[in-house]
Amino acid sequence: MDRKLRKRIIGAIVLAAFLVILVPEWLDGAGHKSRYSNKVEIPDKPEFKPIADYIESTDSAVTINKRIKSEESSVHAWALQLGSFSRESNAEAMRDKLRAKGYASYVDVLKKPDRTTYRVRIGPELDKKRLEQIKLELGKKEKMKGMLVQHP
Repeated sequence: MDRKLRKRIIGAIVLAAFLVILVPEWLDGAGHKSRYSNKVEIPDKPEFKPIADYIESTDSAVTINKRIKSEESSVHAWALQLGSFSRESNAEAMRDKLRAKGYASYVDVLKKPDRTTYRVRIGPELDKKRLEQIKLELGKKEKMKGMLVQHP
């Protein structure tokens, strides 16, 4: 037998032995179970006290409800309005340019009986100072003026 044929036969035998020994080990799933034996346990849903338990007990239920409503209504989000358009395509073009520059912009639609206005805004943000910084940044870099408005 010549040398090349002998090497090919030995290589085929080694490859066949490799496949016969290891492939069943990989395919039976036992290896997967042994490698990933940890079980994931999800805890039960936590119980929360009613908000009235956190507020002073001397308050009446009516006072508590008024306080909760006033606290919720005092939270405002802000947006930076950069443009107002009568054509939606113009507003979307400006929005896309701002998004390409990394700003979280969107188009807000204001419908009135006689017309529809498309306003381009950045935000919303709970931190008004953050939007003021963006406004200054856009003024310097892009020569764009805007105004801060409440969202929505």
